[in-house]
Amino acid sequence: MTQPKVSRVAPPELVAWARSGRIRVPQFQRSYRWDAEDAERLFDSIFRGYPIGNLLMWRKPAPAAEISLGELRLKAPERSDALWVVDGQQRLTSLIGALTASEETVDRRFRIFFDLRDKKFLSAPHSKQPADHWLPVWVAGDNRRLLAWQRERNWLTDEDFDRCDAVATAIRTYEIPMYEIEGDDEQALREIFDRMNTFGKTLKRAEIFQALHSAPLDVQPSDLEALRERLRALEFGDFTSQILMQSVMALRGGKVDRDFRQEFKDDEDLHSAFSATEKALRLVVEFLKADARIPHMRLLPYALFVPVLARFTHLFGRPQGRATELLRRWIWRGSAIGAAPQGNTVALRRNASAIEDDPVASAGRLLELLPPGGEQWQPDLAQTALNRAQAKINVLGLLSAHPVLLVDVRDVEDNLHAAGTRIERTRLLTELLDTGTSPLFPVVESPDRTIGNRLVHPGFSMSAAAQLLSSATPETRRSHCVDDGCMELVAQGRLDDFLRRRSELVRKVIADHVQSMALWGFSDGPEPESLFSDDLWGAPNAT
Repeated sequence: MTQPKVSRVAPPELVAWARSGRIRVPQFQRSYRWDAEDAERLFDSIFRGYPIGNLLMWRKPAPAAEISLGELRLKAPERSDALWVVDGQQRLTSLIGALTASEETVDRRFRIFFDLRDKKFLSAPHSKQPADHWLPVWVAGDNRRLLAWQRERNWLTDEDFDRCDAVATAIRTYEIPMYEIEGDDEQALREIFDRMNTFGKTLKRAEIFQALHSAPLDVQPSDLEALRERLRALEFGDFTSQILMQSVMALRGGKVDRDFRQEFKDDEDLHSAFSATEKALRLVVEFLKADARIPHMRLLPYALFVPVLARFTHLFGRPQGRATELLRRWIWRGSAIGAAPQGNTVALRRNASAIEDDPVASAGRLLELLPPGGEQWQPDLAQTALNRAQAKINVLGLLSAHPVLLVDVRDVEDNLHAAGTRIERTRLLTELLDTGTSPLFPVVESPDRTIGNRLVHPGFSMSAAAQLLSSATPETRRSHCVDDGCMELVAQGRLDDFLRRRSELVRKVIADHVQSMALWGFSDGPEPESLFSDDLWGAPNAT
C-alpha cells in the first residue's frame, strides 16, 4: 500500500465526481443512517467553518453500473480511478444528496434549507411547502440558480443578499481533508481507519470491509431484493417480496395479482417500473409515518394498504389536503373493522381499482369499500401478538400517549438515550421492531397477558416496571397510562385492582386515538365548500 495521499476537496468537486461516477459507495446493509438533524448540523458546520472530519477513500477500479448516492441516480462508466468510500459515507451522502436535490426530492434528509430570517439551517418534508425566505442548499451551490432564485424575490434586502452570498461561498469554498489510498494491503487500511477521527454516526469496521469485497455498488433496483435493500434506508422495516411485487403491479394498473414473470417487455421497462415503485413507496412511507402515525411496517395492521397507497402516490403524488384526511380515515377504519372482508386478493383488486382520475374521489371510493359498523368498535385488550391487526392497533394506541424511557438505554450503535426521552424520538422502537422483538414489556409480575399489563419500552434488567414507575414523575407515569390511583394500588399490593384500573385507562387511550384517526361519524367526501361553485354563488364582488 502506498503512503496516503492527502488533499483537500470542496463540496462542488465531490458533486462533480459523483455525477461522473467516480465516487462509489459499497452496498451496506443499512447504508445511510443519518437523520435530517444530522444533515442540518453538517451544513451549519460548513457555514461556520467548523471541522467535520476527514474522508478516507480507497482508489481502485470500478465496473460500469447504475449507481445512486442519496437521490442522485446515474449510469456510471467503468473507471480505473474510482474512489471507494471507506470512511465518511454519511457526510458524503448528505452533502451530495442535498446539493443535487430539487423541489421534487422526497427524502427529508436531503431537503435542506437556510432560513434567511432566523439564520439557521433546517429541513422540511416533501409535504411541507417551504417558506419563500428559505434558501435551498441545492440552489446556493449553483451560481446561476442562485441568481435566478434571487431575481424572483424582489423583496430581498441587502442583508438577505449578504446571507445568500455567505451560504453560497461557504458551500463552494469549504475544504474537506481527504486521504486517498492505493494498494491491496488491507491490514494497513484497517490500521489507518482505526486511527482516524470520524464525525457523526460511524459505521462498524467489519461492515465496511465486508462491503468493500462484496456486491460492488448500491445499484438502481432491478429486482425485488434490490428494491427491498434500497427501501431499508427509510427505517420503516422490511417490505416482503409479495408487497413489493403487488406495489409494482398496482402502479401499472389492471389486476394486481396477475403473473409478474411475464409483465415486462424488456430490461428498460423493468428498470423503469422498479424506479417508479421506489419513488412511490418513499412517498407512502412518508405519509404513513407523518399522517397516519404508523412508524413501522410491523405496526401496519394490513399489508394491502401499501400497494394501494403506492398506486395513489404514483398517480397523484403525496396525498394533500382533503385526500390526506380521507386516506387516514380509510387506513384506521380499515385497521379496526377489517380492510379485507372478502379476502386479501379480492380486497386488493377492488381497492387498487378504486384509485383513478381524482385523488379526493379515489380516497372517497376507498372509504365506501369498507364494511359498516365501525362506530361501535372497541379495543380488544387481549391482543398483544404483533401478527394480529388488533394488537398493532393496541401498540399504536399506547404510542399515542408518547411514552418516555424509564431508564437510560443504549441503542445498537452504543448511543445513550436518557431516562425521560420520548421513545419515538429515539431509534430504540425501530431497532426492536426490526429484529422481530416485541416492544411490549410487563408492568407487574402477573399471569395477566393483556395490553393492560404491558407498556411500550425496551426490556429492563429489573423484574418489573412498577418499581421504576413508583419513583417516576406524574408526567412520566401518564405517558405509560398509569395515574396516581394506579400507584396507590401497587403500593397496597392490590395488583389485580391495579391491572383493572390501568386496563380502563389503556382502553380509553386506544379508543380515543383510533377515533381521532378514523373519525367515525364525520362527513366523508370532498370538503363541503368545494360542492359550491362561483356559478352558484356568483362571482366575488358581483352586483
